[in-house]
Amino acid sequence: MLGYSGFEIAILVLLAIALMHYTQLIKKNSKSIKWLVSGAASFIIASVLDLVTYIRVWITADGINYGHALFSIIGALLILVGGLKMIYELFEE
Repeated sequence: MLGYSGFEIAILVLLAIALMHYTQLIKKNSKSIKWLVSGAASFIIASVLDLVTYIRVWITADGINYGHALFSIIGALLILVGGLKMIYELFEE
């Protein structure tokens, strides 16, 4: 386990997208970019839900923060699909 929080993962994904756009490795309107940005936004939402104490009381049951867990899983899946689509687009060219 790397030990990164959701916010750090989102910042790393967005930084990677910016570097790939700067090196012109990918096109701006690529569908894989939309998946990756959506995953990063989902990780940001998950980190916000984990940090806000008032929301934590409302959506926590038995010590499990379901909002954080849900958005983390969604973000991981979106980033996985976006990465696979990007590999496909790179090999397609």
